[in-house]
Amino acid sequence: MSLFSELEKSIESGFRRWTERAFGPAQSGDLVVVHRAILEQIEDKVQIVARGRRIFPYPRVLVTLVSPDPERRALYQAAFGDRLGPAVREALEGAGCELPRTFAVEVRTADTGTEPFSIEYSADVLQQPAPAAAPARIVVVRGKAQQDTYALTKARTNIGRLAELTDAEQRVIRRNDLVFEEGADEANSTVSRKHAHIRYENSEYRMCDDGSEYGTRVFRDGRSIEVPRGDRRGEKLRPGDEIYVGRACLRFEQ
Repeated sequence: MSLFSELEKSIESGFRRWTERAFGPAQSGDLVVVHRAILEQIEDKVQIVARGRRIFPYPRVLVTLVSPDPERRALYQAAFGDRLGPAVREALEGAGCELPRTFAVEVRTADTGTEPFSIEYSADVLQQPAPAAAPARIVVVRGKAQQDTYALTKARTNIGRLAELTDAEQRVIRRNDLVFEEGADEANSTVSRKHAHIRYENSEYRMCDDGSEYGTRVFRDGRSIEVPRGDRRGEKLRPGDEIYVGRACLRFEQ
């Protein structure tokens, strides 16, 4: 889903405008990065179940923002306290996701922690419909990844090098699901750190390139289809498609 749909761009743009007015451009830039990372992590919990339904199974989400500086914690509370919950709801509902009737987001701050923020999800998970019997999957054909096969059970599956990407202040800005190991294979070196993603939308799986250096291509019926860099629409996948992310190769099965 993220990085970014038109709806999410609108949410981020609105948050940026408000924080620039409230706290100034310098503070706004940092707050927008954190805001984006939180939305992405929460969206990663969306599940695809029978008949392609999207559900978010957690009725309560607790976001804790961490800083040893009391003024920074006060800034986080002012920026996120009343606004994060509506933004999360808008992003999830805009992606066609069913939410629990009692869905709520709570924001707290803390002075210690290993990450800039942490997210806890309520253990009171709703009863979920049975998943589809045979979810689509990706098989690694060329290159070395952490697994040989990945089931596409999420609304968005990120592909790239490194499990986590951080900014200059070591804040996590993206997590990859299908991870090609750094330096493990010649093909791996052609996979960008945030190379591409597969998005499930309107009962279709679509391959999208996230502005990679070596590009993304789909081979089908003896022809090569270039996936435009940075184009959110991407290319619809069909069973048997071979996907080249750089020189690494994946096969789409459904």
